[in-house]
Amino acid sequence: MTGTSFTRLTAAGLAACLAAGLAHQNYATVMSRTGHRGFERRRVRCGTGNIVDYHVRRGREGGPAVVCEAGLMSTSAAWLLVADHLGPDVTVLLYDRAGYRGSLRRCPEDYSLNESVSDLTEVLADAADARLLGGGPCVLAGHSLGGYLVHRAAAAAPGRVHGLVLVDPTHPRELLHSRRQREGSRGVNLTMKLGPWSSVFGAGLLIDKKGLFSFAEGSPYHRKLRLEGSAPSTWRSARREWDYSYAFMLDGGRPLDRLDVPVSVVAAEGTVRDTPEHRELYEEYLASGTGGRITTVPGSNHLSVLGGTACAPHTAEAIGQVLADAAARPAHGAREVHEVREAHGKSESEEAA
Repeated sequence: MTGTSFTRLTAAGLAACLAAGLAHQNYATVMSRTGHRGFERRRVRCGTGNIVDYHVRRGREGGPAVVCEAGLMSTSAAWLLVADHLGPDVTVLLYDRAGYRGSLRRCPEDYSLNESVSDLTEVLADAADARLLGGGPCVLAGHSLGGYLVHRAAAAAPGRVHGLVLVDPTHPRELLHSRRQREGSRGVNLTMKLGPWSSVFGAGLLIDKKGLFSFAEGSPYHRKLRLEGSAPSTWRSARREWDYSYAFMLDGGRPLDRLDVPVSVVAAEGTVRDTPEHRELYEEYLASGTGGRITTVPGSNHLSVLGGTACAPHTAEAIGQVLADAAARPAHGAREVHEVREAHGKSESEEAA
C-alpha cells in the first residue's frame, strides 16, 4: 500500500467516524427535546428573558406537590425514576433550567446562579396561577447544584414553599471545606472545558460507551439519560453553570439563607463515606431551616441516589415523609404572585448590594 493510499484511507475513516458522531449528536438533540410520558408540558417566558419548559403530573386535588430541580449537566429526566416511586396523590413538577432540553436561554446578561433562581420562582408562580400544584403543601426537591438552587428559591418565594429536600446537595463552601473535594473539582473543571467542543464534533457517541451512566443500568430511563448526555446543549449549559459555580465556590460562596420551613437532606452513602466532612455541611443546611432530618441512602453514590434502581425508592420515600410532615403542619398563608416577585426582586437587590 502506498503512502498516498494509506493517507486517503485514514482520512476516509476519520470522516466516517465524524459523520456517525454528528448524526448521533443530532439524533440526541432531537430526542432530548421530547416530553415525558404521563406529564403535561408547559412553557413560561421569564423576566430574565429565558423561555422555560416544565412538566407536570397531576396528583389528587388538594394533595401535596413536589417541584424537582436537577443538578449540573442533568435535566428533568434525572428525576423520572424517583417520580415513578411517588404516590399517585402527589403532584410532581419537573423543570428544565434554561439551555437544557427544550428550555431556551435568552437572558442578555452573563450567567449567574440568581438567573436560575429567578426562573424557578416564576415557574412556581406560573404553576400556581394555573392551579397545577394540587392545592396542598408544596415541597422543593433539588439534587446536587439543584439542591443549592432550590434553597435559594425558597428564600426568594416566601409563602409558596412548605419544605425542602436537598439530595446530596452542593454547598457554597464545599471546596474550601474539603481538600478532597477541591482536588476532585480540578478534574471536573478540565472535563467541562473540553466537553462542549468534543460534543460539537460528535464525541457524544463515544461518551455513551463509557461507564458514565452505569449508575442507571436497568432503569427504564437509561437510554434517555445517555442521549441527553450526548446533546451539545447539555454540555454548553453545564459549562456555563460550572464556570460561574466553580469560581463562586472557590471564593467561599455566601452564607446560607435563613428559612422558615424545614430543610431535610438525603445523602448518598458514598459521599458521606468518602468525604466525611460533608456531614458538617449537611448539618448547616438543616440548621438553616426550622427542622428536618438527614437520611442516608445505602449503597448509593452522587448519581445513583437519584437514578439507580435500588436507590431511587429510598429517595422517594424520604421525599414522601417530608410531604407527609408538611401536610400535618398548619398551612402557610398563600401569597399573591406579585408579592412573590417583589420578594425575589428585593433578594436580588440585597445580593447586588
